[in-house]
Amino acid sequence: MKPHTNIAMRLLVSIIALLLCMPAFAQDGPPPSNKGIDIEIRGGARRVLIPIAVPDTKEEGKTKGVDKIVEDTLRTDFELSGFFKVLPADGFFFDPSKEGMSASQINFQNWFNVGAQALVKSEAKLSGDKVVLDLRLYLVDKGQPVKLKYKGKPTDRAGVKGQVHEFVNAVIDYYTGEPGIFGSRIAYVARKKRGFKQVYIMDMDGSGATRVSKHDAINILPSWVNGSVFYTSYAAGNPDLWKASGGKATKISSRRGQNTGAAYCKGKLAVTLSMGGENTDIYLIDPNTGKQVKRLTDHWSIDTSPTWSPDCSKIAFVSGRSGGPQIYLMNADGSNQRRLTFQGSYNTSPDWSPKGDWIVFTARDERNRFDIFIVNEQGTIERLTQDQGNNQSPSFSPDGRYIAFQSDRGKKGDRVWIMTSDGEIQKPITKGTGYTSPAWEK
Repeated sequence: MKPHTNIAMRLLVSIIALLLCMPAFAQDGPPPSNKGIDIEIRGGARRVLIPIAVPDTKEEGKTKGVDKIVEDTLRTDFELSGFFKVLPADGFFFDPSKEGMSASQINFQNWFNVGAQALVKSEAKLSGDKVVLDLRLYLVDKGQPVKLKYKGKPTDRAGVKGQVHEFVNAVIDYYTGEPGIFGSRIAYVARKKRGFKQVYIMDMDGSGATRVSKHDAINILPSWVNGSVFYTSYAAGNPDLWKASGGKATKISSRRGQNTGAAYCKGKLAVTLSMGGENTDIYLIDPNTGKQVKRLTDHWSIDTSPTWSPDCSKIAFVSGRSGGPQIYLMNADGSNQRRLTFQGSYNTSPDWSPKGDWIVFTARDERNRFDIFIVNEQGTIERLTQDQGNNQSPSFSPDGRYIAFQSDRGKKGDRVWIMTSDGEIQKPITKGTGYTSPAWEK
């Protein structure tokens, strides 16, 4: 291993130890408790999923596997959406391939008998060197097509998934009044050989992974700024803040000590800096030059992990000033700092919902496991995961209806998962192990 990697590893271990152990902090609140959050998942009415049938895609001519891409993407999207139950194809007692695309060619009674309320018909064909998709939604009980806010157009093979995402988003819009967000992107960290960690981006469904960090080093804590990805890299032996954009990586902040946790809102970039000392504080810096704009916290305990409210008027952050990591709030200028969470002894990694109603965070529970919780500005806490391994690093989707997070459940190692914001529907989107720190583009 190269010398600079050894230095980086030592720095990383020391910083993680500092964050996890949270040694003797000044206290301005109740004495810390060693007990984790003891809250059960809220019961109540469960969401009703719409039974939807998605038969195999019809193929006109040799589309070279495009039909398979279309049907797989349709089924995956509808399953992940949290609004639909995709009916299994082996439950069809008839041959859907004998039906056509128009209403007059469909036996709706058959689809009604298998329990479908919605039916998606799809066809792929070639027009010259372009792929033309025909995607339609039918209401089974009425035997009628639905007019959607979707207009397909000829595309190349690479654009097929994008068009299917647009169709699914339009279907979700029809049923909920708000379009879906399939096609949105998530940044994450993948553990690689020789101890390196790299930052990647992928589509919401887990496909299309692309590496964005450029150094064979430890690269962690990705976040989004206007389509660019900020992350912390130990390439130079110090946790420096980098920006990846357009295939290039630029160092933004390299002050001695931590340069982490970039959070952007309307031209303002909040970051965690230690300025060469042992504890960290939250600052505003210029997102292009890294120049310091304003110091927001000034406490000898650890302050870290800023996240903005949607209107950029407030920042939630983590502080150890009460004796252990808790979620705090402050105004955008650093004023009116107040403690938000009083339950549990270890609450970290907050992310504010784009809807402004909840802040999602990681907490250690009464069983000494890490789980995902949400808290509102009044301090009311609800639990989203329980008895499913360790669940950490939550990140809201751009519409606030989903949360990406990492989980080691099932003894399969850390993977990226997506759940609905009520925690009811939870599904993995990555395979293999070593996937952490998801950050949804907003």
